[in-house]
Parts: sequence; structure tokens; C-alpha cells
Amino acid sequence: MMDFEESKRIDFNYLEKYHDLFPLMRNAGKAVYESIKDFYGGGKNVLFVCGKGNNGGDGLIAASLLSYENRVRILLFTSKDGQVSEMASLAIREMKNASIIKNPSKDAIKQELSWAEVIVDAIMGTGVKGKMREPYASVIQEINRTGKPVISVDIPSGLGSDIVIKPKITVTFTDIKEGMTEANSGEIVLKDIGIEKPLIENAGMGEMVFFPVYAPNTHKGLNGRLLVIAGWEHHGAGILSSQAALRGLPDLVELLVPEEKYTVFAGKLVDQMVSIYNEETMRKLISKSNGILAGPGMGKSYEAVKALELIIKSGKYSVLDADAIRLTGEGLISVMEGAVYTPHSEEFKSLTGTEATMENAVNFAKENKCIILLKGMEDIITDGRRTIVSRGGTPRMATGGTGDVLAGLTAGLIARGMKPFRAAVLASFINKKTAESIEKFSGSWWNSSDLVENLGPTMKEFFDKVNRKG
Repeated sequence: MMDFEESKRIDFNYLEKYHDLFPLMRNAGKAVYESIKDFYGGGKNVLFVCGKGNNGGDGLIAASLLSYENRVRILLFTSKDGQVSEMASLAIREMKNASIIKNPSKDAIKQELSWAEVIVDAIMGTGVKGKMREPYASVIQEINRTGKPVISVDIPSGLGSDIVIKPKITVTFTDIKEGMTEANSGEIVLKDIGIEKPLIENAGMGEMVFFPVYAPNTHKGLNGRLLVIAGWEHHGAGILSSQAALRGLPDLVELLVPEEKYTVFAGKLVDQMVSIYNEETMRKLISKSNGILAGPGMGKSYEAVKALELIIKSGKYSVLDADAIRLTGEGLISVMEGAVYTPHSEEFKSLTGTEATMENAVNFAKENKCIILLKGMEDIITDGRRTIVSRGGTPRMATGGTGDVLAGLTAGLIARGMKPFRAAVLASFINKKTAESIEKFSGSWWNSSDLVENLGPTMKEFFDKVNRKG
């Protein structure tokens, strides 16, 4: 079963590869056409009720195809200024033999529904929560009152809201959508519209769908606080990871370091807060944090073990890297449920006692209810239920510090509000794409500090593509 964000993720991964989503719309429209033909044959009065988005575009394509064998009419709801989505606009250009009524009056809606023998619901294709807005609420209620057979496109319009279409059939694509059952969707017909497995199983720019945008009324603290326990033994790892964390856009990154390391960190870091570690301070900061990063350059001291025990007891979303992984593998601390572990192959073997394979990563994550981000030429991210492979990057990523950057960015995204699995996938994708971007200009002459500095531009590039700003 696929949630709505996952469906959008896959669409953007398709767009990244093929640079055009319209073939998917054509395939979806054809799938709806074939299903209507299979269930109802030809010679029918078929009314399509289409919204302004891509779901409406699917309906328009189906209407065009069906119009050769049936009498077809279309009710099309646009924005206030008469616009539809870019994809729906392309679908309109392909329309033939069908009558379109834009933004119909209530009387026109009733008249067309009375004429129809079969109604196709292509009003909206994403989940709606709460109260259904007008004019869709009234249209859906009118459709339900007819008692006529309804075919929904992808999902029943309004699913998840207070007013929902009640279809006899739902033609859905790629996978059944979250919340769909026979009780609310009728007979579910699943159609393949050309989404290849790699677009589902591999990381792509669609991962940016899960990044939380800023709320209009945002203020300091609303977008997350990250606590970092790193660099106690090797301060470079703590600096790199905390700098990378800020590129995930949490409002605040706070480091706790031993007293003897305080001046090193305070002198190097400007945008983070640095405090001296003690158990009381750590408990206080844990309670305020939205995410925790521990392990990079931390060392394996008694104090490190105690600090990690506090993190595990807290139950807060955490990223555990480097020395935190080694201490777990040595049995000094237990595996933390829900945490993201970011081992390379040798650390994975230390952690699990098994070779670094996808199968072993999946099994360990499933058995321990955690997330594994297994670093390599191809990163493997799994929670035991879902597994995504992140490909790309460059050989130069074998240089020291790139793993610290990855752990920091993952933790920053978690503190920002992303779920740990999604944060790990996005961080891996961005890390690799940033390395590829740097090498276009610098060849192999770059280091982990350059990687940190270029994370922001890479994040913006893919955020803008997904949010139609570039």
C-alpha cells in the first residue's frame, strides 16, 4: 500500500529520469478507458467530472479515448482564474469528440448527472483531510445522490475528508493507495502505467517531497533543535557533522563537549551553540531536542557510554554513527529502537556480526526495529520493511569526513521534522549528488569541508524542482 507522498515521490523520480510526466498521464488515461470499456462496453452516456489537477488530466485523456465508442460529456472545474495544471492543460489539447463545460452551475451539474448512465470521478487524486471545500463538497454529494455507477480515478475524491465519493469501481495506478478498501473504494482495479521498479526502489529527487516547507508564521524553535554529541576525541568529525546538520535547516544545533575541548569547538563554530558536557545539562538538552546525533569522533570513554545510555533511554529520534556503532557492536550499549545507524561495511560487521549485504541489513533492521544506512558505492537504507538504494556519488567520497557529513545531514533533517527513514534516504541522495556536482568543477581536488559548503545549493536545486520553482 502506497501513501500519497510516496506516489508523488515516484512521479518526481520518473520526471528526473525522463524529463516529462505526460507519458504517465497518457498511460493512466488509457488504463481508465480500458477499465470502463471492460465493465460497461460502449454506447453509454458517460459523464466525466474532472478537477484542475493531474487527476483531472487523467480523466480528460480517458474521456477523449472513450468518446469514439460512447457519448461523452465533461464537467471541468478550474481555478478562479480559469487555469488548470500544466499537465491537465496538455490533456485538453488532445481532446476530441467530447463536450466540456467549465465551472458548471448547480443546475447544469444536476442536468448532466441526470443525463449520465456512468459517472467518472476525476476530481482530485490526493488525500484530503478535514472539511471538503466548495464547489467540490456539493458536487460529490450530488454524485452520491444519483445512485448511478461511479468509477473513481486513482482514489475516490475526498478520501480522508468529511465528504467522499462512493464509487462502484476505483482504477488505481502502480499500487493501492493508503486508506483504500473495498468498503470505501468499491472494486479496486490495479493498473501498471509504466513505473519501473528502479524508480520505486532507488533514491531520486522525489525524496525532496518529504522535506517540510516553512510554515508562513514560523518562528525560532518551531523548526527543530538538534543535540550533537560528537568530536570528544577527534574534534574534526564533530565540527563537520554539526556544520552539515545545519543544512537540514533545523533552527538550532547544540553541541555538548568535554570541558577540555570547549575552546576548540567554540573557536571553530559560529552558527551552533557549544556547551560543556555533564549529565544534568545533557538531560535538559535532550528534553528540548527534536533529534540527536551521537558518535562521530566521540571516542569510547566511560563518559561516552553513559551519554549514549541517556540517549537510548530518552527514546528521541537519533542518528548513531562511528564510535556509537562500535560501542554497540562491543556490547557496551544496546541497540536503540527507531534509531538510524550509519555504518560502513566494517562497522556493519562489528555491529551485526554479519557481512555487509542488503539481506543482512534488512534482517538486522527488522529484528532490532531500527534503520540501517549502510554506506558504500551504493548506500542501502532499510527499516526492515522498506529498502531503498541510493546510487551515484564519486570515488572521492572515500575520503575521511564524508560519513560525518552524511550523519550530520541526516540528523539535521530529522530535527527539522522528517521521519528518520525518509531523512536517511534524502541525506544519502543529497550527499552523493553534491559530490557529483563538485567534481564537475573541481575534479577530485576537494575535501569534506567543500562537501558541507555545497550541500545547500544541491538541496535548493532539488527543492525548487519538486516545488516548481526552477
